[in-house]
Amino acid sequence: MSQQSHLKKAELLGMPFGTACGRLRKIVLFSLLQRHHENICFKCACPIESAEELSIEHKKPWQNADPRLFWDLSNIAFSHLRCNRREQEVWRKVVDGKLWCPKCAQMLGVAEFHKSSNSKSGYTDYCKSCGNAKRKVLRAKGNCTSCAAERGAKPFRTSHNLCLECHQQRVAACLKSR
Repeated sequence: MSQQSHLKKAELLGMPFGTACGRLRKIVLFSLLQRHHENICFKCACPIESAEELSIEHKKPWQNADPRLFWDLSNIAFSHLRCNRREQEVWRKVVDGKLWCPKCAQMLGVAEFHKSSNSKSGYTDYCKSCGNAKRKVLRAKGNCTSCAAERGAKPFRTSHNLCLECHQQRVAACLKSR
């Protein structure tokens, strides 16, 4: 496209054409997420209410690790912009031989964490006991992690081990807490 064409579009849209295209893609993506009831924050499990709040993030960091993680769709999650801040890195520093476990909500010795080359601290996000408990839940045979309903007996969210009924209860609880 010519420079003149881009200038004309920018004038009509009130912003650079590339910025407008990026915003439109985000609005379309958010609309699809809402339609499929996938507009749930990966971090806080509350609904994402608008395209402006939507953030796309990688579950596992790909920088200084494996560049293939950047393209791996199973490594992509959606969250609120406020939940996708880098504030957690403050907690993830090793201080006096201890690290913060967000699941336990306490500082633990580094011996309580598995080593990880994927994180800046050199250790996993959760302590060994929390990480093991989380993996056991994820290894479940597709049963609802909340009510233990078997997949097929009830409708389930496609990308989670959570039945729609429990999912709706969590959303309602999040909305009440606001």
